[in-house]
Amino acid sequence: MNSQDEKSTQELQELHAHISQRMIAVTSEKQRHQQLTEALAEAQRIYKSREAEYSAIEHTFFEHTRTVRATDDDLSTIREAFKILKYAITRLIMSLNKKADLDRARAKFSARWPHITFEPALVNLLAEKMVHEHLIHSVFAHIYPGLKINAACRTLSHWLQENQSTLCLRQQVAAIIAKSPKDGEIQKEAEIEKEKIKTAIYQDLADVYHPYLNEDKGCHQKLSDIVDRAVKLVVAIRGQDVDISTVSIEEGKQVLDEETMVEAKGRTSGVVQFCICPTFMGGDKEHGFLEKAKVVVS
Repeated sequence: MNSQDEKSTQELQELHAHISQRMIAVTSEKQRHQQLTEALAEAQRIYKSREAEYSAIEHTFFEHTRTVRATDDDLSTIREAFKILKYAITRLIMSLNKKADLDRARAKFSARWPHITFEPALVNLLAEKMVHEHLIHSVFAHIYPGLKINAACRTLSHWLQENQSTLCLRQQVAAIIAKSPKDGEIQKEAEIEKEKIKTAIYQDLADVYHPYLNEDKGCHQKLSDIVDRAVKLVVAIRGQDVDISTVSIEEGKQVLDEETMVEAKGRTSGVVQFCICPTFMGGDKEHGFLEKAKVVVS
């Protein structure tokens, strides 16, 4: 065999060895691909299985919360209910526009809020503030208006809050209230309390819009509707997983915060002269609830 043949044989052997190496590599790649395909299929199977498990858990959770919640409301329906309530109050006050006795209004508001400088242009806004304050103190500050255990619930709730256990108590009490019969003691006491609230608001407004309000027969029905809406709203609020409560605003000191406040006249800066309706807030920014305060700035 001459040198040329030896060279060709060597090249052929090298080519054969290279082909063998590539075949081994390809076979290895095929095996790895098969392993990855099987692993992917197993991961997809586990994912679908977990997804089904999570869906079942989620369904069970929501079914459980539906049995605990006082109403079918969620944060979106509560937000809408707040807007309707506020609009009803604004409409009531606007129906009394220019009917105020300014001397009586000045005396009323100056006695009630001596830190607020009275101006005739602010009469309706101050009247609106007065209605909201009644609802905050007589409705939203309690578990339920007229409930005999309101004070006891507050005391127990403060204690449980320190131990991070208020959710169940609040929701269970709200559920009992919502499911109580209309002719039962809870609802009878609530009706008595609602009548007291309506009367108190009416008398305060009558002091300002004198003598027109005494002649307005439709005002009583409008006030009844407002108080009823507030009471229904408070039950829905108490039944939520998020603890929704008011956030106090320092009148005459606090600067307008557009993230949590809306200025009645559309201003975007200034010190809060007075708060018409406070902020309602609960939970965190991502999963919580926020109903902005309505304020007047100076």
